[in-house]
Parts: sequence; C-alpha cells; structure tokens
Amino acid sequence: MRVVIMLLISISIFAQSQSDFSRWLSEHIESLKEDYPREFLNKTFDGVKYNPDIIKYDRRQPEFVRSMGEYLRLYLKEDRIIRARDQYQNLRPLLNSIQRDHKVEGKYLVSFWALETDLSRHTGKIDLVEALCTLSFDGRRSSFFKRELNELLKILYNEKIVYPDSRILGSWAGAMGSTQFMPSNINAYAIDYDRDGRINMWSNTSDFLGSSANFLRQVGYRNNELWAVEVELDQDFDYDLSGLYHKKSVSFWLRNGVKFKQDVSIREQVSSIYIPQGINGPKFLVLNNFFRTYRWNNSSKYALAIGIMSDLISGRADYFDSFNLEEETFLTFDLSKDIQRKLNELGFNVGKVDGIIGPKTFRGLQMFQKSLGLIADGYLSKELAQTLLNY
Repeated sequence: MRVVIMLLISISIFAQSQSDFSRWLSEHIESLKEDYPREFLNKTFDGVKYNPDIIKYDRRQPEFVRSMGEYLRLYLKEDRIIRARDQYQNLRPLLNSIQRDHKVEGKYLVSFWALETDLSRHTGKIDLVEALCTLSFDGRRSSFFKRELNELLKILYNEKIVYPDSRILGSWAGAMGSTQFMPSNINAYAIDYDRDGRINMWSNTSDFLGSSANFLRQVGYRNNELWAVEVELDQDFDYDLSGLYHKKSVSFWLRNGVKFKQDVSIREQVSSIYIPQGINGPKFLVLNNFFRTYRWNNSSKYALAIGIMSDLISGRADYFDSFNLEEETFLTFDLSKDIQRKLNELGFNVGKVDGIIGPKTFRGLQMFQKSLGLIADGYLSKELAQTLLNY
C-alpha cells in the first residue's frame, strides 16, 4: 500500500509540474511574439513539454558527485586516450593551421573534443529547446538557462548553424556539437574556419576545432604554456595556503616550500596549489591555462581532466599513475547539502547550501580539519565526511 501511495503522490506532483510548466511556457512564448514570427514560434516550441529527467541529470552531474578517482577513470579511459592520440596525429596539418591562426595548441583542442563527446561519438540526443525550457522553468539556475534559451532561438531563427537532425539536439544542459558549445558561445565564438559558407559544429572538424580555439584564445588561454607542473611540498608546508581560492605568484610558492618535480621554466603568473586527492596523491601548481578551462566548464575536476588528457596526448603525464583511480564515489547531491549544513552549524561558514562542493566548502573543510589537528588539505574523503557528520 505504501508503494501505491508513493506512486500516486509522484504522479500528482508530475501532473502539477506539467500544468505549471505549460502555463509558464505559454507566457514565455507570448513574450517572444514581438521578436519572432508566430509561425517560427509555433514550429520551435511544438511538442515541448516538461522533462523531469533533465532535472535529475542536473542534480547528479558527475562533477558534483563522483569521486576524483572515478571521474578520471570515467573520462580518461585507455581506449579514449589512444583514439585521442590518433586524432592528434591524423589532424596535425589542420591543428597546426589553427594554432598559427588562433594560438591554441592542438593537444588542448583534442582534449576538449575527447572529454566532451568522446571524439564525436556522443553529441547528445536531447531536444535542446525542451531541455532549456525545462531548466528555465526550474528554480536552481533559471535566469542562466533562460538566457541560453533566448540565445538558442537566435541560432534557430538566423539559421547560423547547420545541424544534422530535424530538431536541434544536444546535451541535457543545452550544449551542442562535437565540442559541446552552449548557445551563447555558439553566437559569440563559432566560426566558419574552412570558409565553406556553413558552420557545422557536429561533423566538420575544421569548424568545431577552429571555433574551440577561437573561444579559448578570447578567454585568455596562453599558447605554448603549461596548465600545471607537478610539485613536492616541504614537510612544514602550510596547507592552509593550498586550494584553488588561494592564488599567489609562482615566485611566492617557490619561496614557501614548493619544488617543481620537472625541470621547467614558468613565467610569473597567478597560480594555486591543487591537491586533487589529498596529501597522499599527486600535487600540482596550477597555472593560467588551468583556470581558463573554467570558462568552458566551471569545475576543477573537469579542468584537471582536460590538463591530464593534453599531457597524455603529448606523452608527459608521468604523474598519472600516482592517482587512485579506484577511489570510491560516495557523494550525492543531498549528502553534499548535509555536509554544507553541518559546516555552517559548526561555525565554518560555507555560504549557501546548494549541494555544490566549491571553494567555500573546501575552505570550510580545511578549517574543520584544523580544528581536529589534522592536515588541512581540504580533501573530502568518505572518512572525513563521516567524521564531520557525526561530530
């Protein structure tokens, strides 16, 4: 009986969501009638409905919940690395041309391509209008996704992009093509690199790799510079200084117990000490190009995976074996909120309880570790989570 009752409640909630969504969508379409012809709007929004699966995807993004080890194991599979290396070699003439024009190395472009769609194997099969409407209706980031929906309408109306299906398809979050550009980035950065009169972000390597380079250059990527260097930390290193929120000059770190594990020369720039798997894992001084990756995907795990893939492609990722790729995933969206609430209750202010383990939560974890006399590496292991929640 309990199962039946829960099922009836779920059906009722879904029906209410559909009803509220339909009302919201009608009002939104009405607001667009001054900008677009009725025929275009009817065609664009035909059959669009509230999709609860989109909300589920949003709440369990791998960047939010997967452990670092599982995340890297998922995105840096051996066969994907091999195929990325092959593409890097096969496309050298094109990649060299793009680097001359846009000052972005080919290994980075192939890395984004590999991580985003597994080199065009999975570009997404979700109706983007429906996805962005659902996310615009949802409360978590509605203003952001409403802006992206409006950018998508510009693409569809101006026929700027050639896409392979009758409806424009992509990811649950609204990204499209082989390197998964959001609609606003399509409008701002997509280019017809081969000058054939069409922009094809799905199957034209010249266009989607050229557009990716155009984006990276314009957001501050620096050509022929490292994204990070592996480091060793002195025994008395102050781990309070670690973490991506704590940015200092390269020379500051060299004066404070940080040693490069490779013989490299790095120009002065803003940088941070990043310890992605705690004190027992590899440690990095991350640099400008690491932080530029956030403009593509605002996630330290993603930026790390991009950097590692670029090194794997070019054969300089000796540190990769130091990661624990068997690390267990234990986080959920709700558990992350519980951790944030607990930190706030204990006086380690992490701000809004949103289920996203970002720089403020990292800092709160560091302060909790210090209060227990632990090394404050800020790494959220299963053991640390249990200690915190039981405190």
